[in-house]
Amino acid sequence: MKKAPGVQSFLVIHQGALGDFILALPALETLRKAFPEAKSVIMGYPRILELVENRFYVEEILSIDQKGMATFFVREGSLDFHLSHFFKSFDLIVAFGRDGEGTVVGNLRRVCPGQILPIRSFPPWDEKVHLTDHLLKQFVRQGLPPSEPIPKLHLKEGDREWARNFWEGKGITPEERTKVIVLHPGSGSKKKVWPLERFSTLARTLQHHLGTKILTVLGPAEGIETQKAFEGLETNSFILGRGLTLLQLASIMEGCWFYIGNDSGVSHMAAALGLPTMVIFGPTDHRVWSPRGEKVVVIRKEVYCFPCPQERFLLCREVECLKGIEIREVLEGLKRIGIKLK
Repeated sequence: MKKAPGVQSFLVIHQGALGDFILALPALETLRKAFPEAKSVIMGYPRILELVENRFYVEEILSIDQKGMATFFVREGSLDFHLSHFFKSFDLIVAFGRDGEGTVVGNLRRVCPGQILPIRSFPPWDEKVHLTDHLLKQFVRQGLPPSEPIPKLHLKEGDREWARNFWEGKGITPEERTKVIVLHPGSGSKKKVWPLERFSTLARTLQHHLGTKILTVLGPAEGIETQKAFEGLETNSFILGRGLTLLQLASIMEGCWFYIGNDSGVSHMAAALGLPTMVIFGPTDHRVWSPRGEKVVVIRKEVYCFPCPQERFLLCREVECLKGIEIREVLEGLKRIGIKLK
């Protein structure tokens, strides 16, 4: 794909989770800069992709779950006519997937005369290379100039206006917003969550020492137990952020003071927004999956079973790597992102 002068339109297929997608943003930036005038479309999960729709990376987003798409996941089957015609219209299709030249790529080759670029979504287990670097390396091999390996989200003025109205509704001035702390006590997996009682104690400790507002993010993955623990903190100092889309959440997080969370997609989003970010890591290999940003600190405990392979992760019940992290270690880590307790 050296230089690829004829690319006037490209499609990206990415069906990863939020964290995976955020770490792929530098790769999308490489495409955008390589073909700045090309029509750009991305297919995946709209609740995630709205973060980039008409926000630098792509112009249009499409759902991977749309009618007819299932036919492209069946080897040597009959392919949906309308989608076949749609895919055929692109000069370049970049397909992220676990298996490189897999079923989807094979079916795309059956209908597309343009270039197909398969990208392996994850590095081999034993390679221990950060996911962003792994992705960028594959684009560089194709002759595309690499972008900086720091994911960045680009919000629009409309997003910022929505956020200003949100904070105004909470009685928070623009100046006070710059001193809001963002906490996210959840994650997509319970085995990646720091003990809840420590998180709520941390929230009280931060409020006591810093005397500022704290936004606690509660998403759909957080259970009743988590919600009850933080609903109990809902005073003038604690604000609950729930029922928000990812774009709305990104909008209200931008410009806040700093962020503390677990190994989760929201933590990647905080780093990509430029917030000083502290992430509490457990079984996942931080060398591959940690958020990237100008000020990102990972708090973790060295344990004998690190890093945790998938089969061990599924069987693990104690999660010593998370339970072994004390509140004082998190508070001490704040210094590394430039925060001093009073």
